[in-house]
Amino acid sequence: MVVRRASLAEIFPLRHAVLRPELPAASAAFEGDDEPATRHFAACAADGALAGCASFMRRPWRGEPAWQLRGMATHPERTRHGVGTTLLAAAEALLRAEGDVRLLWCNARLAAVPFYQRVGWEVASAVFDIPGVGPHHAMTRRLPSP
Repeated sequence: MVVRRASLAEIFPLRHAVLRPELPAASAAFEGDDEPATRHFAACAADGALAGCASFMRRPWRGEPAWQLRGMATHPERTRHGVGTTLLAAAEALLRAEGDVRLLWCNARLAAVPFYQRVGWEVASAVFDIPGVGPHHAMTRRLPSP
């Protein structure tokens, strides 16, 4: 598996297909996708096929500079093969190398919370609903200094 920076155009179809399949494509476009500080990542299988994706946007968490993880998705044929774990580890390393922002946060679907906990994230909120998407928890992770 190779994880690399990617363009939004490259990862968008997977993001939409996995996260918002019953909704119009525009529902998978997020405010900040086109900002210069936003980082999109692709996890590619040995054959070059897109196996997973994630985007990180500079968004503060409770007043502290942070990266917000949005749009993380794994191709349905690649789930439970380590794609998400590999993708997050590589993206975290690349973000650490960019500067001194060490806090990550996301709004995780309830079904994804155990995955995030296994890779070092912590639940940081009560359950809340994102209309049209479902119940979530906010989660955070503080990256170690290099």
